[in-house]
Amino acid sequence: MDTGELPAKLSHKMELLSPYLQQNRDVVSREFRLKGKKRLPAAVVFIQGITDNNSLHRDILLPLMNLESARNTSPKDFLEEVTASVLTVREIKTVTTAPAMVQSIFDGLTVLMFDGIAEVLAIDIRGGEYRQIQEPLLDHAVRGPRESFTENIVTNISMVRRKVRDPNLVVESLVLGQRSRTEAAILYIKDIADPGIVAEIKRRLAQIDIDGILSAVQINQLIEDKTYSLFPVTRTAERADMVADSLLEGRIAIATGESPFMLIYPTLFIELFHSTDDYYERSIVGSFIQPLRFAAFFVAVSLPALYIALFAYQPEFISYNLLISVERFRSEVPFPVIFEALIIELLVQLIIEAGLRLPTPLGQTVGVVTGIVLGQAAITAKLASPSLIIIIAIAALSIYVIPNYSITQSVRILRVLMIIASTTFGLFGFVLGWLLILSQLADLESIGVPTLAPLAPTRYKDLKASLTVPPLYKRKTRPVSVPIQDKERQR
Repeated sequence: MDTGELPAKLSHKMELLSPYLQQNRDVVSREFRLKGKKRLPAAVVFIQGITDNNSLHRDILLPLMNLESARNTSPKDFLEEVTASVLTVREIKTVTTAPAMVQSIFDGLTVLMFDGIAEVLAIDIRGGEYRQIQEPLLDHAVRGPRESFTENIVTNISMVRRKVRDPNLVVESLVLGQRSRTEAAILYIKDIADPGIVAEIKRRLAQIDIDGILSAVQINQLIEDKTYSLFPVTRTAERADMVADSLLEGRIAIATGESPFMLIYPTLFIELFHSTDDYYERSIVGSFIQPLRFAAFFVAVSLPALYIALFAYQPEFISYNLLISVERFRSEVPFPVIFEALIIELLVQLIIEAGLRLPTPLGQTVGVVTGIVLGQAAITAKLASPSLIIIIAIAALSIYVIPNYSITQSVRILRVLMIIASTTFGLFGFVLGWLLILSQLADLESIGVPTLAPLAPTRYKDLKASLTVPPLYKRKTRPVSVPIQDKERQR
């Protein structure tokens, strides 16, 4: 492909594009002539499925075919006339080089060429088929809006715009991935978000040099501080109201094309236990459920490990009647408690994965039936004691009290690690495991902001608002755990 200026003749331009037209079935061209004495030849080249055919016919081909022009003006004036008075589309840019012309086509733009004019017009009439707005899959809400993001970045940003109609809401666009050329956008409220955090996110995004970006989660892996941490340092939101609320608190959101999620930075660990429903219910209801989620996190991580530590190493901490009751059933199990726990835990993880991968109605049925059958079979075959199955079941159930999906995945790993620690060192290993968990949380940062705040560093006002759900009239200031410019929420 020629890397210089574009030729003036239309046939030469088509020769440059001929290899792409021949080897790509979806790259098509449409040649036509303008109306008038000279019948000026022209052509459009576009990708089927990405271009809006109705807009192509109505806003480009029809006006140009009816254009009465003898082309007596200069090429520059003619293109300006076409752009200003003929084409009725929202975005048009002039392209002067062959590589830029080819890249415009594969970016989904429609390229318009005229005979005798070297420059071409790249017109944005992208459309095609996209998934319609549906209910959220992960972030359910009983009383909140029932709409989630789609794989169309324009639609997703417009959904946020409807929630926050502030002129200071900035949407900056960029392209990521050398080959995928994925559209992305940074959203923030200019007079609330901290300029330093905004600049840091832009710097990290600018350093991304990779062939392809296919989802928002891949962006997070490339810009997060510690890749191998078990805990997430960002929120993935599939709801516009979640993003809007975060923007109003001074956060920054990153949207990408072809991804039904937005990333929110910076994110505090304690915020991962907040649910959208908390702010659509009365504050007393949210304040009751919020501590329940933290208790569920502790139970999901600790309960099997604590069972092993107490019954295998420190039985003196257990009441005599309970110990005798449990040991009567465990005496018939041929395995040590660690193997017994790992077998049941493995079965639970397999059931969870099977339920996730199977179609929804079938997955629910298989999960329930398999859990009941295997649990009863394990007890009958003396492979596990009833007490341990109850413990594992409670721990597995507690995982799904946590509203954030990323945390639930982390808990599944942490529970196994805690079981191994308690098996190796007993109650000391249990305490050591929690110390390591807390130390890792204290060491994590989300774009330079400590994720364990407002616990460490301590922000008492934010801590109270994080552990409970205060009434809306009491939320007069924004959280100070995240750097912001404007702290007042109500005046």
